Amino acid sequence: MADEKFKILITDDDLDLRELLTEAIRNWGYEVSLARDGEEALKKLRMDHFHMVITDLMMPGMDGLALLQRIRELDKDILVIIITGYATIETAVKAIENGAHDYIAKPFRLDELMVVIKNACEKLRLMIQNRALLEELRTAYGEIAVLKKALGTGDAIAADDLQGHDVAIDAVQREVNPLRHQEYLREADRFSRKPSPKT
Repeated sequence: MADEKFKILITDDDLDLRELLTEAIRNWGYEVSLARDGEEALKKLRMDHFHMVITDLMMPGMDGLALLQRIRELDKDILVIIITGYATIETAVKAIENGAHDYIAKPFRLDELMVVIKNACEKLRLMIQNRALLEELRTAYGEIAVLKKALGTGDAIAADDLQGHDVAIDAVQREVNPLRHQEYLREADRFSRKPSPKT
């Protein structure tokens, strides 16, 4: 069952395809909204939060690549999947270079789309986990900086308090898979190399 917290916006001028994709994606357990074109999609993105946009490439007015660029300007965390019946290597490369998460050529099977969406959701989960862990790390290092400053000025701090902070930091570090959270590790290294506050 898909994570129902993930919200997907389908943007396509083809009514039949919109209805087909809506029924399938809702059956997979996701929240789904619809837009008939790029302008309507942008209005909905400004009014509500979406994790993912599935958009056709060829649409009247704003095409899929232009919509992708506007979405990237609006919120870089939104993952965009582009679908099209006019698939070429050039357009696929351009879509990915411009920040699309993935690219699907018509005709495609629904199970292919399901795999792409699941992969996108896994990427979103990792992004959310990384963000939470980084925030915990910043908080932990902020507390350590305060403790170092207090120790440097001669304020008394209980040994149990220091030990508790060490345990908290160790717990955060154990949550991290070093193979999948390289950004977290880089942040940890950057914070750990900061000089101690001078008194």
